[in-house]
Parts: sequence; structure tokens; C-alpha cells
Amino acid sequence: QSANMLLLQLCLLLAAATSALTDQLNICQDEFSTKGGFIVHHTNCRDYEDDAALAGAQFDEDHDLWIRNGTIEDIGQLLNGSLYNISKLRISDMVEAGNSPIEVFPIDSGRFSTLELTNDGIAELRIPEPDYRLTHLNVARNKLKVLGNVKELKVLKSLTFDGNELEHVSMDDFMEMPELFSISLAGNRIRTISAEQQIMIVKLRALDISDNQLSQLDVTQWKFPQLVSFYMHDNQLNRIVGLRGEFKNVWDISMGGTNRWDCAWFDKVLEYLKQDRKFAMKMFGDPLKCTEESRMEGFICCTNPKDDGENTV
Repeated sequence: QSANMLLLQLCLLLAAATSALTDQLNICQDEFSTKGGFIVHHTNCRDYEDDAALAGAQFDEDHDLWIRNGTIEDIGQLLNGSLYNISKLRISDMVEAGNSPIEVFPIDSGRFSTLELTNDGIAELRIPEPDYRLTHLNVARNKLKVLGNVKELKVLKSLTFDGNELEHVSMDDFMEMPELFSISLAGNRIRTISAEQQIMIVKLRALDISDNQLSQLDVTQWKFPQLVSFYMHDNQLNRIVGLRGEFKNVWDISMGGTNRWDCAWFDKVLEYLKQDRKFAMKMFGDPLKCTEESRMEGFICCTNPKDDGENTV
């Protein structure tokens, strides 16, 4: 009898361990129907308590799928199993209590068209080979220290890397990504942005490098002829080398926050920006207090250092 009791206890422990390792997920998917001649959109969400329930799920491969919370034992196995045909995937907040962080996320060639992986604890994007399908990638609020192999995403249009742990960015990584329309690197720890050669991204229209730790910036090698939106607020910049002449179509620009611009340099920038264009300068965050400094345009702080002959724009 004691042997039977011991066997029962072992079975219960094994079942508990197996359950703890099983994918338990809350998954939503957009659904569309026609009613009265109109297309009606709604989101269908349900809990999948184990692998068996997930294996029997019928997901529409053409619609967005969102994993809102749960535990994932093996992300690779999940992607290559029940979610194999899903091309538009969103996974969010896996670092929150009760969920399981995803440390490494694999982006296999030809799998996805849209990926939104936010606040999931991701420390590495594994991109082993060139991809010609993924067009939108959002990995905001993770633990990524490097861009990794994003240059292999050959048709990417939108890249959002906000709120990670980047300290250095090489613009050379974007050289072979001609479809890029938007790059956002806001809210990292970026101290340097380099370019070893001329960087031509013809279709780029929006660039956000705000809320970083940049104290110097040289954009001489940046060739973005269609750029219209350029955000650089809340860094530690006092001037930018090569700004004038490189971005002739920029009209939406944000330069305020913690930057402390050289006043003479900034005056020339304003003069340049106001030539032959509709010009809008935006302010983000709290109103500034410019101690012993000049206040420009109501929200830009600048200083008047000794003239060192480098006030060209």
C-alpha cells in the first residue's frame, strides 16, 4: 500500500512538472465578417491551457495574432508548431509577473511579414540568413544591447528599437536596407552613432534618435533625400556636424529637452530650416528652465561658448 501511495505521489509530481513546462497562453486574433454590406471587425481571445488545446487551435494565417500573456517553454517549438503559418505576430509584456520572458527570438527567413515584440525580455534577435518578407519590426522595451543582424532584413520598411540598451549604432548596418521608411532608436543609451562610408537610404522619411546620451553627432555621411521628420530631443548635444544641406526636406524636427545648443550655431540652423519650407519645431516633455542661458523659440536652451570657428551648420 505504501508503494502504491509513493507511486501516486510520483505521478502527481510528474504531472505538476509537466504542466509547469507546458505552454499556457492567452491568444487573440482579429476576425472580420460582413454584416449589412459592411465589414465588421472584432477580436477573438481565449486561453489555451496546454499544448493539446493549442495543437487543436485553428488560426487564420492572414490575420494578426496576439499572444497577450502566459508561459512559453520553447519559443522556437511554438513558432514551428501551432503558429507555423502565422505571418503577422504580436507578443507583448512577457516580462510581467506570471509570464515567461523570451530571451532569444528567432526570425527565420520568409516566416513573418510583421513582428511586434514589446516588453518581452528579449536580449537577442537571431537572424541567421537574409529575409525578403518582413516589412515591420517593433522590438521596443526589451534588453537588446546591439542591433544584431537586422541588416539581413532586406525589405524592412519600419524598424522600432525604442527603450532597449543600445550604446552604439553604426549607420552602416542600414546600407543594404533600401526600403526603410522609418527608423526609431529613441530611449536607449546611445553615446555614439558612426558611419564609415556614405549612407544612402532613399526612402527614409522619419528618424528618431531622441532620449539618448549623444554629446556629438556627425551626419555628413547621411544621405536621406526624402527625410521629413527628425527627432533628436533629450540628448546632450550642442551642435551637429554637417546638418545643413543634407536634409533639405525636413520640416518636422524636435531639438529641445536636455540638449544645450551653441547659440550661434543654432541661429544658423533656424535660418536654414526656415528657408523655402513649412517648418514645425516640436517640444516634448516638461517646459525647460534655462539657467543663465538664452531661450530660443520658447523651448530651446543654448549657450554662448567662446568662438572656436566651428559654428558652420
